[in-house]
Amino acid sequence: MRSSYIKNNYAPLFEYTAEAFLPRMCVELGVLDGYSTLAIAKGLKKARDLEDHVAPLNAYDLWEDYPYKHGDMAEVVDLLNDNGVGDFVNLYKRDAFEVYKEYAEESVCLLHVDLSNTGEILETIVEQWHTRLSMGGMLLFEGGSEERDNIEWMKKHNKKPIKPVIETSETLNKYYIYGTYLAFPSLTVFIRKG
Repeated sequence: MRSSYIKNNYAPLFEYTAEAFLPRMCVELGVLDGYSTLAIAKGLKKARDLEDHVAPLNAYDLWEDYPYKHGDMAEVVDLLNDNGVGDFVNLYKRDAFEVYKEYAEESVCLLHVDLSNTGEILETIVEQWHTRLSMGGMLLFEGGSEERDNIEWMKKHNKKPIKPVIETSETLNKYYIYGTYLAFPSLTVFIRKG
């Protein structure tokens, strides 16, 4: 399984967040091989034992249509089923920058974004999803550390760094409390203020 999260064992963070947060609507943008998808699904399964309103994770990816590193939907389905959490995830082949239109205002409790993230992607996600996140809703965004902003492909393709966008975004600084887990690849957690 490929994921930049594996090296520093981010799976428990995803699993325990989903379990403790008891999200009524959970969305993931970017699946690859299903590392975070599996962890979130395990947390949702445990949460379902506590609250029956916990909904499955809706996970979106372009799969083979993504021109760079991409996963295989059938393999992710097998991974989820083999781990007993297939019923806790709906996998879709869709453009991550279009699916926000399917969600009502303040309907999403937990949103995880791992789309070859850049500062531009963070700006787009905030613009599209801010009003769709519920009050107290959580956005988990891969990246946010200086180390992650300076990885080879970000520099090679002159991509906008994530950390400065976090620090200067009027929306993020007015409507969210946030912090960044610095272990590579880093993960920034934003919670929408009530």
